[in-house]
Amino acid sequence: MKSLVIEKANVKLNLAAIRRRAGEAEIIADLSGGGQGMGLIWAARFLREEGIHCFAVNETGDALQLRKNGFTEEQILMLRSVTDTKELKAMLENDIICTVGSYDAGIALNGIAEEAGTVAEVRIRIDTGLGQYGFLPAELDKVLNLYRHMSGLAISGLYTRLSASTNKEFTKRQYAEFTAMLDALHAQGVETGIVHALDSAALFNFDFGQQAAVCVGSAILGRTPAPKDSGLVKVGYIETTLEEIDWLPKGSCIGLGDVVKLKKPIKAAVLDVGWYNGIAVNRYQDEPFLTRIKTALSYKSRFEPLICVNGKRVHVLGRIGMTGVAVDVTKCQCKAGDLAIIEADPRMVRGLMVDFR
Repeated sequence: MKSLVIEKANVKLNLAAIRRRAGEAEIIADLSGGGQGMGLIWAARFLREEGIHCFAVNETGDALQLRKNGFTEEQILMLRSVTDTKELKAMLENDIICTVGSYDAGIALNGIAEEAGTVAEVRIRIDTGLGQYGFLPAELDKVLNLYRHMSGLAISGLYTRLSASTNKEFTKRQYAEFTAMLDALHAQGVETGIVHALDSAALFNFDFGQQAAVCVGSAILGRTPAPKDSGLVKVGYIETTLEEIDWLPKGSCIGLGDVVKLKKPIKAAVLDVGWYNGIAVNRYQDEPFLTRIKTALSYKSRFEPLICVNGKRVHVLGRIGMTGVAVDVTKCQCKAGDLAIIEADPRMVRGLMVDFR
């Protein structure tokens, strides 16, 4: 049996750390990526029990799924700026807060709302450097037109998404561009409503940028760059069993591609999880595609996973396969059926049952 284990106690510790940093700011839990890998509905229910009542998602289907599963009173913010008519109608019918990040998106949503004889709650997104969705800081006139000429939109706030939250100087520049937009709107007599800019990394690393709300995702998992005294703890690990154990003689080749030839006899154990399940897959994909794959599969990869058997760390032998990996248990007292614990980021894990403890 193999599973992704989520420790409820650690999630609670992270929520407490988030609250200490956020102060009076509203906490928006970003549940993109299947509830940060924990499972959308389970994560939302658990967070609601812990007092979180505002969620953000990146897919219309996730927003609708939350509504269908009883999240009728919670605020749900769609982070993507959408122009698709079908998606916009579904969000309007289910009281989803829509993001408007372009004039075209504003026109499309306003037309649908006016046709339905209602108004859509929206938040305006400003692009300060991420380059994915949002009005540019120079597009003040377009933003003002949303407030002044689109009666089908009820604008409840503005926000931006930071692109390099571990880079203090760059983040300061992004935040300055965002606040310049806010100041320009205020000078025009606009009430901007709920404003937020900080994400998980910025919240824990900087003492500027605090607004009425914070939108956090990776901090819930304790998997964001943060000082050692932040109070965050990592959430998630893979639990599996040792399938087989064998002594391999000197000179044996092990792993895909025969890239490793043993220089001495080794006791090897086989685990039935691999890179498909998220083992040693790198989330920061800065390298070319083929290079990333080679790096993730490489025996000498810096992304070698932390694997423990009966409390003792063991190391990967050869390349990590799609659905299996061999580990060196020569110095470990173990037998087939014993548990192996593999450190894993829930956001990268797939194909496994989730076990909440």
